Amino acid sequence: MSRLLSITSLVFFSSSILAAGSSAKLERVLIDLGNKQSLQRGAQIYMNNCAGCHTLKYQRYVKFTDHLGLNPKTIEDNLIFTTDSSGEKTKIGSLILNAVNQSHSKEAFGVVPPDLSLTARSRGSDWIYTFLLSFYKDESRPFGANNKLYPNVNMPHVLWYMEGVKQPADEELNTFKYLSTGTHTKDEYKSSITDLVNFLTYVSEPAQLDRYRIGFWVILFLVIFSAIAYLLKVEYWKDVK
Repeated sequence: MSRLLSITSLVFFSSSILAAGSSAKLERVLIDLGNKQSLQRGAQIYMNNCAGCHTLKYQRYVKFTDHLGLNPKTIEDNLIFTTDSSGEKTKIGSLILNAVNQSHSKEAFGVVPPDLSLTARSRGSDWIYTFLLSFYKDESRPFGANNKLYPNVNMPHVLWYMEGVKQPADEELNTFKYLSTGTHTKDEYKSSITDLVNFLTYVSEPAQLDRYRIGFWVILFLVIFSAIAYLLKVEYWKDVK
């Protein structure tokens, strides 16, 4: 995985992003928490483009060993970029925080970039997916970009190098034309965003994976128990007329 973590890719949400937005129709995204390769790709995109500004303070790196199928060395070498107060590299058992000084961020940008641990639960996976596909060029905005789903959001289009740069082709923002291409085709970009949203959905409730695993055996037990209970009932009542 790339170790690139550029300051230019830091994500800045407005303080009200979790409580506002337009009435634009949401696009559906296919979430598959059982797809470890997708979760791994999503983690890579997140760490390279979002983690420098946003935290995942309710998630620990060590969870990736079980849920994402990554070994500790891979996590330490490719997903951990921070150090502790003594200058030592952050331990794998630590929460996913960053080195951004909140007071400096608020002074510079007017807001503290929010933690994204629970965004998928509060907003929904479809909202995040649609939001990340809705950026377009707008020179009137401080970061040179606007968003169809969340108008005038205080956030740059940090994944422009992947998608390319597009601008509206009509006033209603129904169609767009590309001014430049990115490293991804349109379908490839949507696939990458799906991986990122898949990862954020997992982070919002990691216990889902454990529930899915345990739930299978619980259902199997109940089916077997029901069959035994039925046979026992037949045996007890066979002489009752």
